[in-house]
Amino acid sequence: MESLTVSEIIRIASNISLLIPLAVYITRITYASKRVHIIGTIIIVSGLCDIVGFLLFSGQQSTVVIFNLYYALLFFLLTWFYYEVLFLNTRRVMVWIGLAVYLQSFILVTIYIQGFFEYQTLMWLITALIMIVYSIAYFFYSLTTIPTTSYFGNSFIWINAGVMIYFTLSLFLFVMGDYVLTEMDKPLGTIVWSAHNVNNIIKNVLFAVGIFFYRKKIASF
Repeated sequence: MESLTVSEIIRIASNISLLIPLAVYITRITYASKRVHIIGTIIIVSGLCDIVGFLLFSGQQSTVVIFNLYYALLFFLLTWFYYEVLFLNTRRVMVWIGLAVYLQSFILVTIYIQGFFEYQTLMWLITALIMIVYSIAYFFYSLTTIPTTSYFGNSFIWINAGVMIYFTLSLFLFVMGDYVLTEMDKPLGTIVWSAHNVNNIIKNVLFAVGIFFYRKKIASF
C-alpha cells in the first residue's frame, strides 16, 4: 500500500473540512435566514462539485467544466449574499456593478480568450477581485452598523472573513492557474495547488464559525 503524499493528505483534509460547516448548517437549517441559507447552498454546491470532480479525476476525465461551473455558481451565490447583507442602496450599487463587470468579462473571455471547455482561470481571477471588493465593502459597512460588544459574535463577520481570506490567498494561484493545471509537471502542479486546498480549509472553518454564531434571536438580521 502506497503512503499518502502531503498534497493528497491536504486534499483529503480540504474535502473533509467541508463537513464542518455542513454539520453546523444542518443544526441551524430550520430557522436560518435567507443569508445563511445562501451560505448553506454554497457549502452543498461545493461538496457536490468536489464529488463530481473526484469521480472525473479518478476516471481520468477532464475536470474543466466542473471547475468553471463551480466558480461561476460561487460568484452568483456570493453576489446574492452580499446584496442581502449590504442593506444600504448606495452600497448595493457596488454589487450591481460587480455583476455587470462579471457578465461582460465572461462573454469576452469565453469568446476571445478562454472558452468554457478550457480552464477559465482569468474568470476565476476576476471573480476573486470582485469578491475582495465586496468583502472589503462589507467590512467597512460592518464597522458602522454592528456594535463593538457583539462584533466578533456576529455570523456574517466570520463568513465575510472567510470570503476575503480565501480569495486574497488564492489570487496568485488564479493568476498562474492555467499554467499549473495544464503545463506544469503534474506532481509539482499538485503540490502548488495544495495551497488552494489549504485556503479552502480556512474558508470552511470560518464559514462554520459564522454559522455557529447564528442564533434564532437574530433571525431577522
